[in-house]
Amino acid sequence: MGRRSSVRVPLNLWTLERFGLTPSGLRRRVVNPGGPRVLCVSVPKSGTHLLERALCLHPQIYRKLVPTVTLPDLRKRGGMDRLLGRVRPGQVLMTHLRFDPEYPDVIERHGVAPVFLIRDPRDVIVSQVRYAVGREDHWAHDLFAERGEFQEQLRLAITGDRERGLRSLGERLAVYEGWLDAAALVVRFEDLVGPEGGGDRRRQIEIVTDLFRAIGADSDDELVQTTCSELFSPKSPTFRKGTIGQWREVLDDELTALVRDLAGPGIERFGYEP
Repeated sequence: MGRRSSVRVPLNLWTLERFGLTPSGLRRRVVNPGGPRVLCVSVPKSGTHLLERALCLHPQIYRKLVPTVTLPDLRKRGGMDRLLGRVRPGQVLMTHLRFDPEYPDVIERHGVAPVFLIRDPRDVIVSQVRYAVGREDHWAHDLFAERGEFQEQLRLAITGDRERGLRSLGERLAVYEGWLDAAALVVRFEDLVGPEGGGDRRRQIEIVTDLFRAIGADSDDELVQTTCSELFSPKSPTFRKGTIGQWREVLDDELTALVRDLAGPGIERFGYEP
C-alpha cells in the first residue's frame, strides 16, 4: 500500500499536558490514581484530536503514550485483550479500530469505557482528500494526487479503489457501524466542535457533560464550561479548518448524488440525512 502516514507530534505545552507529562500531571498520577480508563474509537478524519483534547482537558485524564491504534498496530500489540490490559487508570487510548463482535466482551472485562466519534461522512471524505494530498508521506498521497482535479479526488474517496487498498465511503462506514451500539457514548463532531467550528455552544456543553458522565469522570459546571472554552484549537497535529458542512461548498450535484447512491444507507445509519 506504499508509504505509511506518520504524524509528527510537536513538542509544546499542550503535548506535555495531553500526555500527562507536566509537573501537575505527573503529581495527579500519584495523588489521584483512580481515574477512568477510556477507549476512543473514531472513523479517520472525524475529529479524533478534538475528542482527545476534550478528554485530556479533564484533570483526571491523560492520553496513553502510543500512536493512534489501527488494526495492524493492534495485531503487533497482541490483540485487544492485551492492549486494554495495559491501559492504566486515568489513561485514554485513541484508535481507528473497525468493529469486531468480540470487542464488547473484552472491553467490559477490562472495565474500560468505549466512546465512538463520528462526523458527517461527506465532510470526512473532504478532509480525507485534503489531508492525503497535503502530506507526501501519506500512504494514499500518490493515489489521490494523480487524479489531478479536486472533484476527481473526491470521486475516488467516494468510490474507492479496491485493487490499491482504498475502501469506498460505504465500506468505511460499514466496518465501523457496530460501534454505534457497542459504545458507551456516540459523540458527533458537529456537537463537539462548538461555535468556533460552526456548531452550537449549548449543544457542546451538553455533549461534554455527557462525555464526562459516560466515562465515569468527576465534573461540574465550571469544568465543563472551561473545557468548552478551550476545546477548539489549531494545536492539533492534524488540524486544518475544523468546521462543519464543508462538503456543501465542494461537492457538486453529481458527486452528491454519487454519495447518496453508494453510501446513502450507511449515512442514514450514522444519523445523517443523505
